[in-house]
Amino acid sequence: MIDEEVGGLPHLARSDRWKTWIRELAKLMITAGLFLILIRTVDWQEVKATLARADAVLLVVAMLALCATTLLVAWRWRLCARASGIDLPIGFYFRATYAATFMGQVLPAGIGVDAIRLAYLVHGRARLAHALQSLVLDRLIGVAAVIFVMAAGMPLIWEHLPMILRALGLTLVTGLLVGLTLIWLLAKVPFIARFEGTGRRRKLIDLALAIRSSVLSSYSMRAFLVSVVTYCVSIMAIYWIAAALAVEVHYLELLAVVSMAIFLSLLPISLNGWGVREGAMVVGLSALSVTKESALAISLLFGFGSAIATLPGAFIWYMKRRHQPDSLKN
Repeated sequence: MIDEEVGGLPHLARSDRWKTWIRELAKLMITAGLFLILIRTVDWQEVKATLARADAVLLVVAMLALCATTLLVAWRWRLCARASGIDLPIGFYFRATYAATFMGQVLPAGIGVDAIRLAYLVHGRARLAHALQSLVLDRLIGVAAVIFVMAAGMPLIWEHLPMILRALGLTLVTGLLVGLTLIWLLAKVPFIARFEGTGRRRKLIDLALAIRSSVLSSYSMRAFLVSVVTYCVSIMAIYWIAAALAVEVHYLELLAVVSMAIFLSLLPISLNGWGVREGAMVVGLSALSVTKESALAISLLFGFGSAIATLPGAFIWYMKRRHQPDSLKN
């Protein structure tokens, strides 16, 4: 069943094939354009020289930290699923997260990580409404956590941030506070609280109220803390990558800069965040007196390291397909 829903992805591939390819082509062009700008902005010989003198031991330490983040993401997802009424073993989430993140590196974003995770949940006999709720909650908590980490770090480097990053940070923090307030007030809106109709509107209202209830649950609070730890570990990986390249930065100074870069890389405007993340890191780390060449080298190593950390998902995906009946693979 998993291959019928994920492996072949026939319904997604056939129904919106042209839209998907056009969207992915646009993202490819944006990614290429951003890298073209970076190429014209930095000295690539210096970038290669910076990469060549990297400390292999510290890079391995950073790699281990990036591997740990995948496990933390799976843990967060499990907590979000528990908040949404799904109770599956933790091993399920480890396997599904590795497989989904790996395939997310090679599949079009129109199919994406969440579609694969959704199919795994449905295959695990989770109700579709609960599965969707868990994925929405997981995304919301992930975004809230990265903005929280960014907000914690902004006062430490406020004077060094360029105006555009100050504006971005304040906008994100304000948006988070407004969003949380709206979620809290959702059940108090008369139209929603008193609505007794049926159909699609009823389903949307029920989903919104269910998400509100799960957001305010103890599981979500724990998922938020796990997510904060996840981003702090990712930033520690970048700190070690910087140290491997002999770039001196303070960990606390990285909180705001890296969080902004991670948030921007989550926007579906480029291929897996490539180009956007690098541009944001160059701008942000430049505020900390890091050269553009070193900032780009750090970002590239972080991006490649994050991709390598998902490689166990290739084995999990292969084994899953291998043990499916041939009728489900076609």
